[in-house]
Amino acid sequence: MDSDFRPCVLAVFSNERGEVLVGERALPRGAWQFPQGGIDPGEAPDEALRREMSEEIGCADFDVLARSAAGIRYHFPPDSTAPVAKQFRGQDQIWFHLRFRGGAGPDLEKARDREFIATAWVTPEEALRRVVAFKKAAYVQGLAELGLLPQRR
Repeated sequence: MDSDFRPCVLAVFSNERGEVLVGERALPRGAWQFPQGGIDPGEAPDEALRREMSEEIGCADFDVLARSAAGIRYHFPPDSTAPVAKQFRGQDQIWFHLRFRGGAGPDLEKARDREFIATAWVTPEEALRRVVAFKKAAYVQGLAELGLLPQRR
């Protein structure tokens, strides 16, 4: 991975109805995204995935169904004031398709980061409508690679 881009993992949980889990960020309100997070130095992507899901959605009880073949990248907007945008040009994410085990699911009360204030199960198309514009192309690429977008004719 390019050192100008933060190495990350991104989780796309799906359910039996074909919906995907999105979270509403605490800041800025109204911004929705898939759970994601950085890979720490020396950490394997699958380790980062379990740690990040525990921190962000309060649950690491899931099975991995698929993962992207390579990183999916996006650039931060030039006017971003986020601390991570001062250190990196963007993020390089390994996308994972996941399914919760048994009765497991997101529990924001158990989340340590408090990054999300709400979660929702939505169609993949609705997830694309909710995501911030600068991430949309990466979301289309990732959802398509994981086979979660309907084929367009």
